[in-house]
Amino acid sequence: MSSHESGLADKPKGQLKLLLIIAIVIGPMVAAWVMVKMEVGIPTTHTNRSTLVPDGVDVQDWTGALEPLGYGAPWRLLVTAPEQCDDACMDLVHRARQIHVALNRDATRAQHVLLLGHTEEDAWLEELKAEFPLVRVATLDNSAYQQSLQQYAPELPAGVQLWLVDPLGAVVLQQGPDDPGKQLLEDLKHLLKLSKVG
Repeated sequence: MSSHESGLADKPKGQLKLLLIIAIVIGPMVAAWVMVKMEVGIPTTHTNRSTLVPDGVDVQDWTGALEPLGYGAPWRLLVTAPEQCDDACMDLVHRARQIHVALNRDATRAQHVLLLGHTEEDAWLEELKAEFPLVRVATLDNSAYQQSLQQYAPELPAGVQLWLVDPLGAVVLQQGPDDPGKQLLEDLKHLLKLSKVG
């Protein structure tokens, strides 16, 4: 067999290899496009265990006392108490601290905050600080809090709640007094693993 005949025999093999390389490169893109357009094979389950807060709810609408916000700022476990901080409120403050402590080495990337819509007595605040020395206390603008939730998340309760706030100030997750704290802890650990902002 001459070299000319050998070159002709190799030509289909070379074309096949080229087509195979093109299929490997373009095939996944075409498959992804079909999946998106036909909504086939796209997971419908979500991984968060706590209630996801719709876009638009921002902690700056509730209070101006949470500085700093932005890249490098901490995640916040935020307890809202529009009225007096009752037993349910104190249970959530305790839960926020337990979640914070359970973060272990990532605890420096978070803080727990109590937003009060009602002025508490100095003696009560001193007791709070003695029991929860790391909790930050700030003022909640109650009407702005109610209005923000009515506008962006009317399905969520606006009373005593535990919220997870990202470093940029967006309210991300919500838990009520009767929800298990372990769910929010698992959600926060997952978010800290993925987060590049705080």
